Amino acid sequence: ELNIPTTGRTLTQHRKASVSFRDVCLFKVFQLGLTTLKQLQTRAIAADARQEAILGEQALSLTVKCLSFDFIGTNPDESTEDVGTIQAPTSWRPVLQDP
Repeated sequence: ELNIPTTGRTLTQHRKASVSFRDVCLFKVFQLGLTTLKQLQTRAIAADARQEAILGEQALSLTVKCLSFDFIGTNPDESTEDVGTIQAPTSWRPVLQDP
């Protein structure tokens, strides 16, 4: 959903919105997913096994989608391929190296 184009806007408008989202929100969303996974791992969240499983799947999905974001602004068709590498901002490096 993060990389799906919205109709009715120019490419420039899409790119501006994407860059703004990346710069203002995406890292916070990524950190939220990581924090939730850590809290589940340390049992800091009180939930039954089923709730933990659902929350864990959702938090993991969220972090994967954040890492799948089109950071460099390539064609959406190209950015959905499983390449094995990501182009994350350098400001993310400390969290990616030691989550």
